[in-house]
Amino acid sequence: MTDPSTGITRSLTVPLPPARGWARMRRWAVDTPFVQMLVLIVLVAILVALIPAFVARPQAAVAILVLASLLALAAMGQTLVVILGGMDLAVAGYILFGAMIASNATSRLGWPTWFALLVTVVVCGGIGALVGAACHRLHIQPLVFTLGVGAILAGGAMFLVNGDYNGQPPADLRSLAQLTGTTFGLPIPPIIPIVVLLGIVLWLFLSRTATGRRLYATGVNPQAAALTRVNTAVIWTGVFALSGALAGIAGMFVAAFGSGWAQGTGDPYLFSGLAAVLVGGTTFGSVRGSFTRTALGALILTVVATIITSRGLAEAQSRIVYGIIILAVVALYGRERHVRDRF
Repeated sequence: MTDPSTGITRSLTVPLPPARGWARMRRWAVDTPFVQMLVLIVLVAILVALIPAFVARPQAAVAILVLASLLALAAMGQTLVVILGGMDLAVAGYILFGAMIASNATSRLGWPTWFALLVTVVVCGGIGALVGAACHRLHIQPLVFTLGVGAILAGGAMFLVNGDYNGQPPADLRSLAQLTGTTFGLPIPPIIPIVVLLGIVLWLFLSRTATGRRLYATGVNPQAAALTRVNTAVIWTGVFALSGALAGIAGMFVAAFGSGWAQGTGDPYLFSGLAAVLVGGTTFGSVRGSFTRTALGALILTVVATIITSRGLAEAQSRIVYGIIILAVVALYGRERHVRDRF
């Protein structure tokens, strides 16, 4: 008589047969950013076909890269939060606070740019750390908690300047983000290589450090990560601190790009930043999440926005297009087991 435990052991130890057909193609599409790269190539081809002058004007391509860089920087911290399995809806507040500091640092407070940057990183990073620690300690959903924090930050930024938006970012900061900026004599605004450099650092952190692996482990299964002596409280605190600091820095560059700030400066980046993360293929608690995917998502959304603008569509119609894109991404990535189990 055959021992029934033998069959159970075999089912647990023998690998499943490889996927075939559509299942295999879908698995490959999920594991690599091939779909995003293909979509980006198609969108660029459509843009060139609709606007032939785009090829003859390199400045137009530089403008798209600058806008995509700002969006990618704003979504950089959100990428880490989504890998962790949460969402940071305080991003708009951090961006508004950074934009407020950048616009008032020199013109009103007399601060040098480096000190304004330090204040932004300390304040936004400190608030983010408190948010992460509180959500982990009290088991609060960051979706709701960060929404309230973002509203407090936005109101606080406007209160500090008494609703006066007349401040201007310093000239050295504007030179880093505006289209007329140069890098080592090349007609490339410094914001582009800055974001590329930060992306490389983030890639090295996630893929080459023990802390990066602990972050992935905490996102996939926090209970199992805690059992393996991963300090999940420190991971949550650090990730939300980075999210706040990076969003605040993004706010400073957004203000530099637009030569000022307004009450709604951070609002567009709340939705589009999260969309860039999801369109890039980073899902909640995913081991395949990376900033490379977010950068591709930012490029895709920027090219889509350029196409929409060229066709004379309104903001409401562009939001419909963004929603359709997100639904398509959810159809591809949202059926993964770890995502279904999380929600």
